[in-house]
Amino acid sequence: MKTILAILALSAIGACQEDQKSSPLFQLMIESSNSTLNGTVLGACHQGAVTEGFCYTGKDVAEPPSWSTSFYFNVSSSAEDDIDKQGTIGWTLHGGNFNLTSSMSDLSYDPTSNLAHPIISAGANKYSGNIYFGSCGHLYIADYTDDTTDPATYLNPPAKLENWYICLTRWSYLYWSLVWKVGTKGEPQNPTCQKVRVKRVFNQLASS
Repeated sequence: MKTILAILALSAIGACQEDQKSSPLFQLMIESSNSTLNGTVLGACHQGAVTEGFCYTGKDVAEPPSWSTSFYFNVSSSAEDDIDKQGTIGWTLHGGNFNLTSSMSDLSYDPTSNLAHPIISAGANKYSGNIYFGSCGHLYIADYTDDTTDPATYLNPPAKLENWYICLTRWSYLYWSLVWKVGTKGEPQNPTCQKVRVKRVFNQLASS
């Protein structure tokens, strides 16, 4: 079954890749007031068949990158660069006899929680989410509408939200993983959550 999914995903990728371009490989570094988390990198962690989350690895950003901690950013081929451009985070799943392109472009929501999970899945999910990197490398989601006002206010330019937390939580499996706190107000309902920022550090810089 896993092989069939991989073949179908690879077929879809071939049809979509020509209108996007990818950044050099990078790691996703955690910035946190917690010294245990600070300066470590996120890694892809198994959440199901050709499905991964972003998990705390305990690995320092200065250590040599591995395939599980190496990501890239896809944007439209018409973009001059990828700063403040909408795109998808890509990752390559290395199997026994295949390399499968996967990507994270949006969040998985649970209606009973105020946390959402960024999930990596097989295929080229193009630009369905509001995922961006700023000029200093921090990962954010663009907010175009402030619905805390009456009436709701259109934001131009959009607000750059970084509602990222590391929490002990479960999507399919229990991990310390990266989650998004939904909404602009309030705290995560999960009591284990710790506020973080996520910054990309290109592999050649991390290893130099």
